[in-house]
Amino acid sequence: MNHIMVYAEFPGAAAEQMSEIHDWLNQRNWVQVSSPDDQLNNVWHGTFGRRMQEKECHETAIQSFTEASKRYCQVQLQVLWAATKPLVHGVALIG
Repeated sequence: MNHIMVYAEFPGAAAEQMSEIHDWLNQRNWVQVSSPDDQLNNVWHGTFGRRMQEKECHETAIQSFTEASKRYCQVQLQVLWAATKPLVHGVALIG
């Protein structure tokens, strides 16, 4: 499996719009990563098939987040790819 971690900021999106963006992403199997203090609420995880190449995974992630937010703002993304699933117990800052 291929795994993508996305740090996404949605500048200018109101709370109601953020809720719609989150619902859209959740419906497309993007999982919001949470931390105990909820400071990392803008980090997402997605899983892709083994046959997809890294470039395709990146493009799909960018397309998903752009589509989810295009009515409200221009999303700002940082995307990380991995061939193995990230650790659940550790917290990493993407930046």
